[in-house]
Amino acid sequence: MKSIAPLPLARLEANESHVEAFKALAHLTRLQVFFFLVRAGSEMSVGEIQGAVGIPGPTLSHHLDLLRRAGLVESRREERYVYYSVRREAVTTLVRLLTACC
Repeated sequence: MKSIAPLPLARLEANESHVEAFKALAHLTRLQVFFFLVRAGSEMSVGEIQGAVGIPGPTLSHHLDLLRRAGLVESRREERYVYYSVRREAVTTLVRLLTACC
């Protein structure tokens, strides 16, 4: 895993996008979906995600949409399939914020 450079305390500043990201992750199902995508390391189809987390399609779509709107994942449509992957740069920013004081 790549090392993340610490954020200088003087630059430690939160904004609304950080709040939305943390709110999106503050739900067990969304956190499970997010962790699945992180472990996968590449984009996954909605069907693959659903098979891994075992929740109904409409519920999964709702959670994926919230993660996407929070900037944590991105989606790509190919014909009738939708693929999701983690937006690593957004996650790296959150990690740097959380570890700035440590």
